[in-house]
This record gives sequence, structure tokens and C-alpha cells, in this order.
Amino acid sequence: MGTLNVSAQSFQQILEEGSGKVKVYYYPIEPFIYQDEIGNLLGIEKEIMDSFLRFIEKKYSVKLFVEWEQVPTFDSVFEYVNKSKIPAFGLSVISKTKERSKLVGFSYSYMPDVSVFITHLSVPYLDDGISLKTNIDGYEAATMSSTTYKHDLDKLSNLYDLNLNYVDVPNDEDIIRLVSRNKEMVGYVGLPFYVIEIAKGNPVKRHSNFQVKRDGYRFIYQLGNGLDKPVKNYFESYLYRAEADKIIRRYLGNDYSELIWGLAGDNITDRADEIAFLNKEKEIQSQSLMASEKQKELQWTIIISVSIGLIFVIIIVFLLIRSNRIRERDNVLLTEKSEQLEELLSELNRSKDELSHQRQLLQKKNKELTDINKQKDDLIGIVAHDLKSPINQMNGLITILGFKSEKWDKDEVEIFEKLENSNLHLKELVERILDLESIQKRSLNYKVNTVDIANILMETVSIFKEKAESKNISIDTSKVLYGKTAMIDPFFLKQVFENLISNALKFSPLGSKVFIGTETHHEYHHIFVKDEGPGISEKDKIKLFSKYMTLSAKPTGDETSTGLGLSIVKKYVEEMNGSVWCESELGKGAKFIVAFPKV
Repeated sequence: MGTLNVSAQSFQQILEEGSGKVKVYYYPIEPFIYQDEIGNLLGIEKEIMDSFLRFIEKKYSVKLFVEWEQVPTFDSVFEYVNKSKIPAFGLSVISKTKERSKLVGFSYSYMPDVSVFITHLSVPYLDDGISLKTNIDGYEAATMSSTTYKHDLDKLSNLYDLNLNYVDVPNDEDIIRLVSRNKEMVGYVGLPFYVIEIAKGNPVKRHSNFQVKRDGYRFIYQLGNGLDKPVKNYFESYLYRAEADKIIRRYLGNDYSELIWGLAGDNITDRADEIAFLNKEKEIQSQSLMASEKQKELQWTIIISVSIGLIFVIIIVFLLIRSNRIRERDNVLLTEKSEQLEELLSELNRSKDELSHQRQLLQKKNKELTDINKQKDDLIGIVAHDLKSPINQMNGLITILGFKSEKWDKDEVEIFEKLENSNLHLKELVERILDLESIQKRSLNYKVNTVDIANILMETVSIFKEKAESKNISIDTSKVLYGKTAMIDPFFLKQVFENLISNALKFSPLGSKVFIGTETHHEYHHIFVKDEGPGISEKDKIKLFSKYMTLSAKPTGDETSTGLGLSIVKKYVEEMNGSVWCESELGKGAKFIVAFPKV
């Protein structure tokens, strides 16, 4: 390592000198980056940035001296990063726009970016331009200057001629606080902040028809300083994939993290994820409302107690005044106090009745949504089970019918093959659905043992020998190494490999190759399946592991796809404490990687 240098003006100089100084500018916003009570810097972005800096030091064998600096406003993050005299980064839940891309560089997205439109809970649900114009025209709008929230409000206001009056605030929490306290105020906030704040009991309402999806939260960095390649290397590394999701779940919780990723997909209002989010949203609001009602009841009890004490005091005063011959004046005073007390008690009773009514409505709506979701799951399970027996009977009849194929002409053989393929596809679809239902109901019986991964992998490859030969595809297993062991269930591991190899053969062109191998990276064993197919687009990557999703790429041999295989792979792997992801570019094939902690 070279001479210590803490004032290098580019990343290339840091590499040449072996050390250097970098700046990280941030504008605090909880839970992404903030200080705790004793001044420690915490948050999702803080931990991912720490992971990135460790990656740079290890990969490039350099020593970095990191200086964290808080900036005065959100939009000043871009100015500080752009004007820094040393390599610099910026953090503050930043969305990528064309204008910002002219000033700074952007990392890959680490989390979906969905802005939700909110109003006070008392505002009716807004589902079109007419309802917007009728209910919120001329309202105040809380927002943050120079942000995508301000842009979204401008677009909404111009589109429906709403005449909104803007109120500038420093962060998302203040937007929600103002909207929750003012029945004539609206705003846009990020989906994670909305989930966090409604859990605190803030009476705000989300209007899903006007939420805006962008391509994700990102870090920014200084352009022209050689930082593009190390940033790209990190976000494509196994370390980022292994750590980022765990960091996000630690701060947002597993339930909220899953819902946020689900709502970031396509056709938001048509997805089952929207139903799941509504259930969770109503559950949170119901719990908050019940807590608020208990607090109101406690306050009411205290007021009644104080009022009773006040009545006794008034009576005593009245008696004293009476004894001092000023009864008439004190009678007037007592009457006034009694009227005030009666008005106070009436107001408390009205508030209690209103809270009780709202709770009943929320409970009714929550039950309706829960029943609909359960009916959907039950119907899928019943249909799949009921179809399994007739499909097996059809399979037997088709097999018997195949014995007569020697007497058929070309058209009859073609019809028979289509019938046979259709029945096999239907059988596979039913089995996938039953597998998925078992996973969701936690009815799978895992038997985890110390297993040599290569044994299971090679056994699975042998199953697909004939299918590969039928498409003139060669399977290269020269990179499969024995002796790599992990704590896993061999049966379900084989199911994972079957799905991945089947997909690779299905989407590979005739005469191509499929590469299968094992690797070890630090504390993890990796298993990869790589094809030479059409690759996977960025849009398809978002929904790659979602159930019932069909991708834009088509099988090369007229095979069919259920849209369930990869979702089952993800569930199996995660249940066995592993991770799975895909590396792909359009036109360059796809590489699926499964990772398990080594033993």
C-alpha cells in the first residue's frame, strides 16, 4: 500500500495512492438515515452505505477515511455532492429524474419508490377527476420544495384544475402531521412513511388511484470522479444482495417490506398485493383507533372525576356564600359553571359515539376484505384438488390411446401430440398450485440435514438428459464441485434445481448450451444455472419471483409456462435460510443463482 493520502480528488487517485478520503452528505429522514438520542447515525441508507464502503476497501485493497456531513435542506444534497472537492456521495431517499441526472450520478435502485396521495381521514374516497374537483378544490397542499412530491402535486393540480395552495415543510413526517390535523389539506408522501405514520395513529387516508410509481430510491454520487464502476460493481455483487434485503426488513419489518415490494409491481389496483395491503392498512388503523378511543375514555373518566370534584367545590362555595348573604350572585356563578359542565359532557358523549361508529365501520370493512381473500384462497385450493383426479384419468386414457398411433395419419398424430401436451401442462399447473398452497399454509414438512449440494445437483441434471437432447442442447457441468455442504432438505432442494434447469432448457435456443456449476463466496455456497436464451428485461425482473406472472420472453420449443415455478423456488429457498436472484441482460441469456450458508 502506498503513502497515506486523505485529500485525493478522484477515485483513481485513491486507487493509485492506496488510501483516500470520501464525503457522504445526507439530509436526515427516519428510518432511512437519522441520529438516535445519543447522536449515533442509524438507518437503512446508513447501513447499506457502510456495506458499500466495506466492499470498496476489500475489493480494491484501499483504506477509506469517511466523513459524514448533514446538509441544511433536502435539495442542498445535490449542490454539496456536485461541488465537493473530493469523491462524494449523497443520501436522503432520493428519486431519479432527468434534471437531477444532469447534476449527479445515480446508483441502482435499492427499494421501490411509490408516492401515495393522502388526505384527512374524513375526506371521502377519491377515485377520479370529478371527485377530486368536488372535494379538494382550493385546499392547502403540504409538500417539500424541489422534490418529486412537489412535481406530482403540480401535475395533479394542472390536470384537474384544483387551485391548490402550497405549504412548504422539511420532511415526510411533517406532511403527514399537517394533513392529519387539517381536514382541508392534502399531500404526497413516500409509501414507507405512510405505513410508519398510520401505525402511530395519524388519521390520514390513502387514495390508490392517484399514487405514482417511479423506478426506485437510489444513492447519488459525484460525476466525473471515477465512481461509476465501483458503484455498479457493488450493486451487482452477492454482498449487496445478501445484506440489503435484511437491512430493509430490520427497519420496516417483514410484513411491511413484502407489501411495499408487492405494490411496486405493475397493475397495482388489480393485484392481490393491493388486497393484502388494504387488510394490513385497515388492521393498523383499527388498532390505532382503538388505542385512541381508550385514551379518550381515560380522558373522559378524568374529566368526570374532576367535574364531580368541581361540583363539590361549587356546593361548598355556594354554602359559604349563602352564609355570607351573597347567595344571589353566587347562584348566577353556579348556573354558569353547570352549563359549561353540561356542554363539556355533551361534547364528550358525541365524540365517543362518533369514535364507536367509526370503529364498527372499520371492523366491518376489514372482515369483508378478509373473507374475500380467504374465499379466493379456498376456491383455488378446492379447484386444484378437484381437478387432480380427472386429469390423472385423462392422462391414463391418453396413454392407452397412444398405443394406436401407428395406424394414424400425420394430422391425427399432430392432434394427439397437442392433446398430450395440453394435458401435461394442465397437470403441471395443478401441481404447482397445490405446492404453492402448501407453502402458504406452512404445511410442508422440512427435514434439514447436512447435504453435499453436488450430489443432488447431478442427480437432477440426469433427469433432464432426454429433454436436452430433444432440443440439441448440451449441459455443461464441468464447474460442479463436490464437497460443498449446507444444512438443507434434499427433497425440496431437488425441486428447486428441477424448476431452474427446466426453465433454462425451456428458454434456450436449439443447439445452445446450459452451464451449471457451484462456487463459494465467503460464508456462502453458490449454485448457478446459466442459459444462452433471450435474457430478462428490467421490467420483467421486478415481477420475476411473483406467482402467476408470465414474462415477455417465450419458450423456444412451444413449451408452456404456469407462471408459478420461480415463486415456488423463492419460497423453498428462503424457508431453508437461503437466497435466490437473477443476473441477466436482454440478448445475453439469464443466470439464476441460489446461495446457502456453508457448513
